[in-house]
Amino acid sequence: MNLKLKALFLTNSIFIFLSNAQHLKNGNYTEKIDGININYTIKGNGPVMFVGHPNSGKIGYELTLQPLEKQFTMVYYDSRGTGKSALPKKVEDYSLEKSVVEVEELRKKLNIDKIWFFAHSDQSAVAMLYGLQHPNHVEGMILAGTSLVASPEEIYNRKKESESKRIQESEWFSQVVKDWDYMYTHKTEKAPDGRDLSESPLKWWCYDEESSEKVIPIIKEISKAGRRKPVNGQLPKIEKELKYYYTKQKKFSDIKTRTLILNGIADTNNLPEFAEQLHQTLPNSKLVLIEKAGHFPWVENAAQSFAEIEKWLTEIKF
Repeated sequence: MNLKLKALFLTNSIFIFLSNAQHLKNGNYTEKIDGININYTIKGNGPVMFVGHPNSGKIGYELTLQPLEKQFTMVYYDSRGTGKSALPKKVEDYSLEKSVVEVEELRKKLNIDKIWFFAHSDQSAVAMLYGLQHPNHVEGMILAGTSLVASPEEIYNRKKESESKRIQESEWFSQVVKDWDYMYTHKTEKAPDGRDLSESPLKWWCYDEESSEKVIPIIKEISKAGRRKPVNGQLPKIEKELKYYYTKQKKFSDIKTRTLILNGIADTNNLPEFAEQLHQTLPNSKLVLIEKAGHFPWVENAAQSFAEIEKWLTEIKF
């Protein structure tokens, strides 16, 4: 290849790269994705990062992930049936398989070759399943509040064991569990001493009272925007989805995508040993446990979480 052709090739390559990175305009949009009107918001600049949640949509992430907008073009999307997005026609379309289709169709609609994920909790499952099916279209993943899941038969036992362990470690958490049990048993949101118990189920997911005070206002905004809505009075059967996911996760060692696993050290649903299992399964991953945090590490301890993200991006030469 002569010098002029090399220069032309280089110029075109740079132009294509910049076009893909910059053509997404910040704003709010609604597009027909997999036959359903999906609402999404674009903010920031840089490589494209998808973030949403199959049960709670995008608002919680819009309110808490602004630091990432300095380095990424964030695509915050309301998954089908959440927030401002439309419902599917049948409840069976609330499946993990359909959630993966939703991401892929949105990627195509935006004309982006490779995407990043910030995926929290259930959305981590979607991100990893997407990585299995479309490895050539994933550049990197930040997974938070996740782990390998137990078998469908062992899920309840693991939860109770995790809960019992935290009860021994934290007097505050022990009281949260007692309050939640009292609220459920007596069908009341008031304790005998007059305390409000209504926030006990939300506190269960947090590290302590201080961190819960950061999380609860965000959860309330999610409820206002709208969680996953029933279709003809029905929601999907969780047991079926868990069994599907448990089978699929046996192939997660095939996922070669660069991955940061960011978990709260006191995530009752995903204790460190289970997050470690996921780290050992994903061959190109790094696990960081965030101090003084539960299921929402980037909210409960934003300073450490975003510092660790920045450190990891430097390590992978982002």
